[in-house]
Amino acid sequence: MNKTTLISLVLLYGAATVGYADEVVGRAPNNLVGQTLGGWSGFLLGGAVAGPVGAIAGGLASAWVGGEAQEISGFSESAYQVKDDQGNVSVVRSPNRQWQIGDHVVVQGRRLHPSPSNV
Repeated sequence: MNKTTLISLVLLYGAATVGYADEVVGRAPNNLVGQTLGGWSGFLLGGAVAGPVGAIAGGLASAWVGGEAQEISGFSESAYQVKDDQGNVSVVRSPNRQWQIGDHVVVQGRRLHPSPSNV
């Protein structure tokens, strides 16, 4: 591979990763922590009391109760609906930072980061 091809590939890759910023289009409560803790607790308790059927029923019911309890208590985290440049909407958790509808962001992994154009 000669230098011209290598430089061209590096430049094309660099341009492709910049892309366009995604936009925050909605906000919803995220009760994943309560659902997880409730689900595991109910799974273990239901399994100890009623075997496999109790584990499944207890886990499902407790996951729902755990999520509702987290929301009612006011400890819900934030999840945001983000629309990408192709019009696809996805939900991304952001426990460490608040975003407003209309903010331009970049999704990296499972988290939101400010768009380079906003920095």
